[in-house]
Amino acid sequence: MRHFCCLASLFILASCSVKENRSACPCELTVLPYEPLKTAGSVLVSVVQDGEVVRQGMLDGDAFEAGECRLQVQRRPSQVTVFTGITAMNALRGKMLDIAGEKQCDEVYSCSCTAELAGDEFLVPVKLHKNFARLTLSVLNQPEDTYLCVKGSVGGYNLLDAVPYEGDFNCYTDSTEDQGQWSIRLPRQLDDDLSLDVMSGEEIKRTVPLGELILSTGYSFQDEDLLDISMTIDLNKSYALLSVEGWDDITLPIS
Repeated sequence: MRHFCCLASLFILASCSVKENRSACPCELTVLPYEPLKTAGSVLVSVVQDGEVVRQGMLDGDAFEAGECRLQVQRRPSQVTVFTGITAMNALRGKMLDIAGEKQCDEVYSCSCTAELAGDEFLVPVKLHKNFARLTLSVLNQPEDTYLCVKGSVGGYNLLDAVPYEGDFNCYTDSTEDQGQWSIRLPRQLDDDLSLDVMSGEEIKRTVPLGELILSTGYSFQDEDLLDISMTIDLNKSYALLSVEGWDDITLPIS
């Protein structure tokens, strides 16, 4: 039987009789999803009390769906934060889910909810939301001997509340990948800082303001479930054709 592996030590259940005041005894918290997981990868669960992560553990998706995520925690109001779909991202200092340098965001679904944890046992069924956007880029008339880099200012997610944190995001490709088409997973954005740099060696030949273009269409990185985006950029004609799932295509000028 698969066991839940904790990154922090678990409380040992105190010996409490029925007659004793049980407020000092730990609560056994069980966390499981409302519905089957939508992506493969590991699941990271964090329990936050008074702004600090007090319990944290990682397990595989099958074990999580089977209800094997069980933690013993102090009986007090808590925030339970869950991330699923973790494959390449790393938990740093127990407080951040970090996108490794020059990598994409994982296909993460997440949520953060409150739990009173007042009794001997407490069940938290979580509804997970899509916390990444897949951007499919087609770049036309890309100069020879250049490569592309998508840059942004979100480095990952805070494990206290599942919101993005500021950091460096750099993901590279070359001109031969998929004959000019490139798919990249973006983390949830905080602003319009996202950009596409056309690079030759260490020199930036041109910058396309991806974040400004995307947000100008009415797209929102604040939606609970992020929509995927497709964009065709013609570097000669200075236009971008943008498509969001379920929307009509939109043509945008670029400088």
